[in-house]
Amino acid sequence: MVRFLLFLRLALILCGAAISVGPAFACQCSATLFDFNTGWQAARLETDASTAIFEGTPEHFDVKWSVLSAKVGTWIPTESYGPNLADLPRMVVTFRVLRTYKGELGAETKIETGLGGGDCGAVYTPGLTYLIFVRSSPSGVPSVSMCSPGGWTGNEHRAIELRYLRKERPLAGDLTPPRRPDPKPYAAQEQQRKREYEEYLKRYAALTGEICGKVVAEDAKDGNAGVISFLFAGGFSPFEKPIANVGTDGSFCSGRLGPGKYFLYFNGHTGDELTYAAYYPGVSGREKAAPAEVHAGETLSGLMFKVPVEKTYSVRGLLSIYDSSKTGNHRTSIELVNLDAVSFPVMHRSNIDFETSSAFPKIKYFHFENVPPGRYTAYVSMLGLGWHTKKEEVIVTDHMKFISLELVHQK
Repeated sequence: MVRFLLFLRLALILCGAAISVGPAFACQCSATLFDFNTGWQAARLETDASTAIFEGTPEHFDVKWSVLSAKVGTWIPTESYGPNLADLPRMVVTFRVLRTYKGELGAETKIETGLGGGDCGAVYTPGLTYLIFVRSSPSGVPSVSMCSPGGWTGNEHRAIELRYLRKERPLAGDLTPPRRPDPKPYAAQEQQRKREYEEYLKRYAALTGEICGKVVAEDAKDGNAGVISFLFAGGFSPFEKPIANVGTDGSFCSGRLGPGKYFLYFNGHTGDELTYAAYYPGVSGREKAAPAEVHAGETLSGLMFKVPVEKTYSVRGLLSIYDSSKTGNHRTSIELVNLDAVSFPVMHRSNIDFETSSAFPKIKYFHFENVPPGRYTAYVSMLGLGWHTKKEEVIVTDHMKFISLELVHQK
């Protein structure tokens, strides 16, 4: 069974995917170029193809995206997966290096990966130890993907790689070619596979913890229904952050979380519209929030999350379009990104229709309703190379906001 899974994993080493902040593209891992006969040989080929290999613990996560890093008022591309790799949204993960097998690494190192949500981004749990195989990317920055070899060292499938890297004696199974299982024996081994999976879950549970509690939302129209995001204090992927649905009685449990501190962010809904939001223990901004700390093997329970009534506001504005004759039928939208809880898919989006007639074809009106107080980046998302927009920042406080955006085609 282990050898067959190794065969399948090695068939998914090379990854190719388009990265988008709007609709996510499914990750597709190409077939491997490696021609191997045994798990030991595969470990050798993986090692030879990597620029660096190490065991480490992820400690910090940063979103790297030109939309966030650009200064207010500067021109930024409207398309998030154009030819300029520096504009792609990525995650930068800082690892504390525990043991180096290849390459020159210090006490900590940074690697890049995707955001997740279909772009082949690798997902890491804070506080756990991972075996990382690093390769150089087209941008020249060390990178990994969900298709890369390695992974959590508590997974038994890492054992062959670790024995090879540590120059230990191979086991008999390491030198046996993988083969596809016969359907009858495979079915007969169902109980064994179930036991192995249960042991895996026990190992994972021993190194992770949970946060459980109850939400009490004042004057909620739909009970206490909503979603809680568990935002690691050291940063998080906007796509892959842990979330939990809140029950009709207000109860919630996070699922397994890596050790560390987390901010709890509650989104309450009525239908499809966001109606209220708050950080634990019931404040509007993260600067006032109280983090909850997770310890390995423990459950933090009894949290009382009181969500106060919070008035929301509208954000309205005008989009000025230069070279409007070139817009065609490009899919275009105005988007607000919450800078305190960077969230994709973007919570607030207003689509722009270029097909409708207007007395002012170079000006489009847009509006957002039910926007909670906070800091937001406003920008134009548009498919099509060469289009740029000026970045604007919106601070929603206690009244309606009006903003102006620009869209231009730069040759």
